[in-house]
Amino acid sequence: MKWVDSSRLRFSLLILLGLLNPALSQDSSADFYRGKTLQVINPFAEAGLYAFLAQLIAEKLPQHLPGRPQGRHVSMPGGGGLQGANYLYNAAPRDGTVIGLLYDNMPTEQALELNKLVKFDARRFTILGSLNKRETGLVGILKRAGVSSIEEAKSKTVVLAATGTASAQYIVPNAMNKLLGTKFKIIPGYKVITDSFLAMETGEADGLFTNYATLTEARPDWISQDRFSFIAQSSDIRDPQFPTVPLLQELTDDPIQRDAFRFLAMSRVAGKIVVAPPGIPPDRASALQEAFRKMLQDPQLLEGMAKLSQEIDPRDAQQVLEVLRATIETDKAALARVRDIMQAE
Repeated sequence: MKWVDSSRLRFSLLILLGLLNPALSQDSSADFYRGKTLQVINPFAEAGLYAFLAQLIAEKLPQHLPGRPQGRHVSMPGGGGLQGANYLYNAAPRDGTVIGLLYDNMPTEQALELNKLVKFDARRFTILGSLNKRETGLVGILKRAGVSSIEEAKSKTVVLAATGTASAQYIVPNAMNKLLGTKFKIIPGYKVITDSFLAMETGEADGLFTNYATLTEARPDWISQDRFSFIAQSSDIRDPQFPTVPLLQELTDDPIQRDAFRFLAMSRVAGKIVVAPPGIPPDRASALQEAFRKMLQDPQLLEGMAKLSQEIDPRDAQQVLEVLRATIETDKAALARVRDIMQAE
């Protein structure tokens, strides 16, 4: 009788199981998803960018899941995106049938610890990835105001419009006043950003803090006529479109101030993160991540994103986790400085 080396046999079985596991995992995911509905949570109302993105994901992502489930978009507005995030983290089924968009400023809300309604740790979500990487914020001032640099903004008062004191349109210029010594007079209370542009048309305001896409969509003629001076940008890196415009963190030598400005930029860096609840079965988490990756290459999704003026520039799950950690684990002294600025109003 010829004896078989048991260690070699075990090794061969392990190799065979390793080769079979992906197929077995896909089969189990297909069995689970077949006939089910994947819910995609939109953290805002039935209109606006997040609603359109959630609808697009609900239509396209299930087509790339094993078992081809149906997709359904569900709006869950409340708390500036908090209700949707809290639901995904605490109440949604942890079986892979619910995913959702995480509002870009949820990680900064968590890190600041000012809002007691935050009931999640964004690092523990099951992360599928992000749709893009960043939306650079710009301090744009109409040239008629005669301010074209940070130094000039420190010596001359400029009126900036904002929708409210909780918006980045207010928070970022206010931080610039407190940390850099600019003399912005910030007027909050405009109901929507279109009202801010109207105020700039009538002379009530001279500029605002917003992203470039908003400017080009709202006032393309102002852009083509070169009516803006962009004196600073808020992001983690300089936008290639504005290579000579300084980042806010480049405008100070104080390390705590640099970290504070970098932290304020992180809400613009998240890039429309898509998550599922923590603790879903690993095979379904993998299936969702793979479906998300394939969805991003779907020509119909790319066409839909183009109609929304949104570029696909995704991060994978690990890259998103690194962004979340960089945000939430910001230096405590920098977070304290940001809290002081926000609570002083």
